[in-house]
Amino acid sequence: MKLSLNYLETIPDMLAYSCEKYGDLVRFGEKKSGKWKTYTFLEIRDIVEKITLGLNALGLKHGERFAIQSENCKEWTMMDLACAHLGVVSVAIYPTLPANQIQYILENSGAVGAFVSDKVQLEKLKEIKGKLPEFKDVVCLEEGQDGDDWVMSYSTLIKKGEEVKAKGKLSLESFGKKIKKDDLWTLIYTSGTTGKPKGVMLSQFNISSNAQSSMERIKIPSDVRFLSFLPLSHSFERIVSHGSYFCGAGVYFAESLDKIADNLKEVKPQYMFSVPRIFEKVYAKIHNGIATASPLKKKIFAWAKKVGEETARKYLINEKRPRGKYGISYPIAKALVFNKINKALGGEFIYAVSGGAPLAEHIGYFFSAAGINILEGFGLTETSPVTHLTPPGKIKFGKVGLPILDVECMIATDGELLIRGLCVMMGYYKNPIETKEAIDENGWLHTGDIGLIDEEGFLKITDRKKNIIVTASGKNIAPAPIENVMLESKFIEQVVIVGDRRKYPIALIVPAREELETWAQEHAIVYSNFFALLGNQEVYALFESELEEFQTQLARYEKSKKILLIGEPFTIENEELTPSLKVRRRKVEEHYMKQIEALYGIDDD
Repeated sequence: MKLSLNYLETIPDMLAYSCEKYGDLVRFGEKKSGKWKTYTFLEIRDIVEKITLGLNALGLKHGERFAIQSENCKEWTMMDLACAHLGVVSVAIYPTLPANQIQYILENSGAVGAFVSDKVQLEKLKEIKGKLPEFKDVVCLEEGQDGDDWVMSYSTLIKKGEEVKAKGKLSLESFGKKIKKDDLWTLIYTSGTTGKPKGVMLSQFNISSNAQSSMERIKIPSDVRFLSFLPLSHSFERIVSHGSYFCGAGVYFAESLDKIADNLKEVKPQYMFSVPRIFEKVYAKIHNGIATASPLKKKIFAWAKKVGEETARKYLINEKRPRGKYGISYPIAKALVFNKINKALGGEFIYAVSGGAPLAEHIGYFFSAAGINILEGFGLTETSPVTHLTPPGKIKFGKVGLPILDVECMIATDGELLIRGLCVMMGYYKNPIETKEAIDENGWLHTGDIGLIDEEGFLKITDRKKNIIVTASGKNIAPAPIENVMLESKFIEQVVIVGDRRKYPIALIVPAREELETWAQEHAIVYSNFFALLGNQEVYALFESELEEFQTQLARYEKSKKILLIGEPFTIENEELTPSLKVRRRKVEEHYMKQIEALYGIDDD
């Protein structure tokens, strides 16, 4: 296979290239004691070297597994880079996971140690260490936690590295040059069909080629700022981490999800990689604010929104200058509304990138009108992860773009998307059976996603193959697009459609609590608690009217005939969300099976 780019084949190669080319540019930014502090590429390279030498002094060897169990921070990525130079396989662990799930990952991977962020994460390991015979060492970022002989502080690790470096015999490059493109780089655990997570094996060349090909598609310049807030334990943010240093960008770590609005204004990023839910929340917040504005402001906003979205559709998404009547009306709409929105989001965006789920078209056009074009992408952990990205100037909202370089795709006869190329994983760790089921003899990865490819080669994902609902009458329903439409309601926070082998679908709805309680107050509804509110007939009628409004474009058999209002949100803790915030449909259905059965048991008339 002739490759489209002259790829740097390993992570050490990429880092060496970046440090030589961008040495004095900002690589990381973090907020400490209320102030942003930055670190250059060369400063980060020196710290990575100390970590590498320190880990080597601890006895970590090529091929051994070492876990990273932490919230986002610069040390997360530096640990990842250090492991990559040693040939030590990093095992990404979500810090939100409970001890028993962490135990399974550490057992399955055979991890010999871990880096943790703080006492909270360390306590989880203390709880399970006795059950892990291969597990030896922990490095803890938080100071003062090294009371046990198997726990070392991060600062002590750095000192060990400094001592080795002073001897002058070893360097970051002396380790990096030994790394081969086919060396196993990382294990990322993803949910399996049996309920047990599967360790996706990605090689050095999987990630290095994917990062370079992805950045080539977007053509990100050097010396720009990214805002990072998606978990680094997930493959999406991980590729952003490695792709950003290859192109010479600085990554600023958001303080938390709650602080994103403040951090956007402070950092003024030119690029942001996100999931649709973040854009949806911003969109909803803007519209909720307008709902309480004066009649005049509402009228101005409605006019500006209409002009902006029409201009975006006709000109802006293709990066063309508005002409004709839009050349006159759009600048006015910008001045009255959209410039304020853009400024509130930092004011310096070049592009945002959305992945992980479909982005609603109207949200894409709205942000484009505000000067923020959103490029959609697609991928899986098993594909390193990116397979598709929208080219700048060729946005088609609702579609996730074209294959990146050196990736092939096709649609099987049953509608399933198949992927082949440099991005496809080495396999599932210690799981040859499921590896064989996923990757066929011709090298095609069976993604489990149902998709369509248009005449220009753009991919549209309609749903997961296993999520397709087949009604009792044999009608096929893809729930995800329907749920995305329902989420446009300001009263709906989360929704899951069920109805497989049933006469019709039912909508399981988690209401947006704040919005619903405000509505109840405006309508003088008296209630003792939130669960009592959900049992109110007027509230049920409200959600019936919302569904009627947001299901008008659906076929009759696709419409949810009944509603179950749920008082508790779907969360990671109750296992109804994955760590990457995707709904576990089967878990939700299991948890509410009695209520679902009761609804289907009620006379339809």
